[in-house]
Formats: sequence, structure tokens, C-alpha cells
Amino acid sequence: MKVFLDSNIIQHSATTYRTMDIYFGGAKPGEPLVRKGPIQAINKKPAKNQKLRAEIDCLEELASKLKALRATLIMDFDNIYSEVRRAGRFRKEFFYGSDIKYAERPPEFNTVLGGPSWLNSGPTDKQFHNFLHNLKHPRFLELAKFSGALQGKDANYNQLADAYFLWCAEINEADYFLTLDAKLERSINQAKSLVYKPNVISASQLLTELQNA
Repeated sequence: MKVFLDSNIIQHSATTYRTMDIYFGGAKPGEPLVRKGPIQAINKKPAKNQKLRAEIDCLEELASKLKALRATLIMDFDNIYSEVRRAGRFRKEFFYGSDIKYAERPPEFNTVLGGPSWLNSGPTDKQFHNFLHNLKHPRFLELAKFSGALQGKDANYNQLADAYFLWCAEINEADYFLTLDAKLERSINQAKSLVYKPNVISASQLLTELQNA
């Protein structure tokens, strides 16, 4: 069993955060460019939405069940690095200590992380944002359409990212695309004209399915 994890799975399975000071440049000769400062623990506040809280409450048991089944858990590199391991705010653990592997990417595409904004002109100064805005592959655009990213005058970055991660899950032949985004789940599962193999599923649905297997 192969499960592609949406970034919200990681975000909501973290119970605490820790912060650190990061210094880019300005260090004395011989000092590292990244220096750890005082670590401060921050407790995560419960989600306000009752349905989302119920889904979050399933995550620990689901992670344990997937470990027992030796399921392969994958995420795209940018999903882990850019969306989860953002500088200055590192998650204490990832999906309750699960082993998460990098997914294979579309072979003809790649992204570049970091670098000055003047080398990265585009609708934003963030390179992954620009990569998505400039990506014109037909399959990506099809998934972006059904994800709702192309409905407005300007493409929505979060929904473009959804489309890209859905595409990565498909390329990696995942059995499930696990997400807490109920709107995305409905959009893909109710699209009658879209052929999409991975089962886009919520935490509670996947847990129930595994318990009844």
C-alpha cells in the first residue's frame, strides 16, 4: 500500500513546535551561517472547525495502523521542505514518527529552492510559487482545473499546489492521496469527467477502511 500525504496531514499531526533563530550572513569568519538560538516550545491550538478536529483526532491511530501495515508513505520534496520545514519553525515530529519518503517527480520538471528574488522574476518572489504558475503541462492543468485553481482571474497558489501534489501521487502510482482538505476531496471525487486513480480520502475514511479490511 502506497499513501501520498498532503501537507495538512503533517501540519495537523504535529502537537508542538520549536523555534530557533537563523542568521543568514553577518557571521564572523569560521562561524556557521546557521546558528541555533534559544528553543521555545509552542503548543498547537485545536482547530476551530468541529469536523476538522474529528479528522485530526484520527491521525495518531491512523499513523499507527499504517506503520503496522508497513505502508509506504510519500510526499513531494517541496511538500516536505517548503511547506513543512520552513526556516525558523520546525515540526517536532512528522506524522507521529512515521517514515516518510520523497516521491518521484515528473521526470521533465524540477524546482529550485532558494536564491535571490532578482533571479526569480514572476508573480511572486517564491520559486515554488513561480514554478507552479509557469507550469503548462496538460495533465497538471487538467488537475488544476478540477482542483479549482483556474476558476478566478488569477490562479490560486494553494490550489495549484494541490494539483501538483495530486499529479505527483498519480505519477508515483499511489493507492491513496490522504488529505484533510474536505473541499479538495469533494472536488476530485465528484468530478465525473476526471479519471484519477489514487483514492483521494480523508483520515477518518481511510482509518475505517483499514479497520474493516
